[in-house]
Amino acid sequence: MGDEPLREAFRATGYIVRAHPGVGDMKHVLRVDAPHPRLDAALTAHGHTSWAFLTAWNPHARARSARTNARLQRGLRDLLEASGHHPVSAVGVADDRSWFEESLFVPGMSREEALRMGGLFRQKAVLWGHVDGVAELL
Repeated sequence: MGDEPLREAFRATGYIVRAHPGVGDMKHVLRVDAPHPRLDAALTAHGHTSWAFLTAWNPHARARSARTNARLQRGLRDLLEASGHHPVSAVGVADDRSWFEESLFVPGMSREEALRMGGLFRQKAVLWGHVDGVAELL
């Protein structure tokens, strides 16, 4: 898939953060270029000013087996936790429901660290944001 169709696929995705105490005990659906004031309020209450939405599934935007994706995702979670982060379970779901990727929402992650993690797991893009901003596709 070329860059433009891939970019459009990322934009036609709901980035779902599952309910968790760290995000106000409610589900949040993030969208590229959209603000998320309820999430911002929950993050601010916990002292966070930024966040990242990451996955290790399907490196280079090429489908992998369920077993491979699960192994990669465990590696991402382990690395985040070893780095002092407390990831929240999440999932990216195409608007047309044609695909999904298990993901992790990471409160307090810097833009630079989000890009580095995405690169480590060979992702074409990551979603990142800050309080009072919009979700950015990096």
